[in-house]
Amino acid sequence: MKPYIQISLTTKIDTFDWKFGEAFIASLHEWNGLILPEQISHNADKFLDSFVGADECKDYWGVEGEIRVNGSTSRFHEDFAWRRKKTIKSTGYIRHKTQNIRAQVVPGSLNFRSACSEKVDWYLLFKKWCELFSPQLGCLHKFAGLELDTRNKNDSFQIGSFNAALKPDVPNIGWAMFYGDEFEEAVDADRIAAAGFPVEKINNGYLVRVTENIQDVLDNFPLFSRRRAELKTLFRKDFFLIQHEPLVLASR
Repeated sequence: MKPYIQISLTTKIDTFDWKFGEAFIASLHEWNGLILPEQISHNADKFLDSFVGADECKDYWGVEGEIRVNGSTSRFHEDFAWRRKKTIKSTGYIRHKTQNIRAQVVPGSLNFRSACSEKVDWYLLFKKWCELFSPQLGCLHKFAGLELDTRNKNDSFQIGSFNAALKPDVPNIGWAMFYGDEFEEAVDADRIAAAGFPVEKINNGYLVRVTENIQDVLDNFPLFSRRRAELKTLFRKDFFLIQHEPLVLASR
């Protein structure tokens, strides 16, 4: 399996208004269109329509649908999915906030996976999305080397899942994390900054990085792993599902 970039987030805000779609599509136009979609759909597993431009996406964003559950009709907003098959290959989907049959609010989510490229500022892209969607929880990570284990290719950290939608978990620390809503309380920003970790306040939460450069995950994993372990000690015990770092032979 080749190295890849994974960005995931959950959000409790209403994202189905076109103003969110327009701003989101604008973010994909950055970096000379290298992450611009080629196809769009309501189904991340089935793409039939070509991406022409932002105006055409308006007909796909926040479209209402109906579903019958136990004889009752419920309305929801269709997913927005996109993919790119040329360099840089990528795929993603946005699932809007909804309500389940128990009238519980189910947060929306964004899941994006891309081939790696140093031509894209992945941190800036993640930051833009955090500013736009005010996440409940978010993660940006480059999977490579020791963490690119095909035996664990379906675990929650590698696929960008926070497990249960109603009560999300934090599987592990990605290179950059956003802690918003109820997770903000776990962040001691002053203590984290004093320990040398980059931390920024954005809207309803904090954006925290393990190192300054995402390339450290690939070029100097021992450093990244050591710093991540140190960062975990600044959160309450058992806050993260994965407690141990992959075994590395030496530190640099």
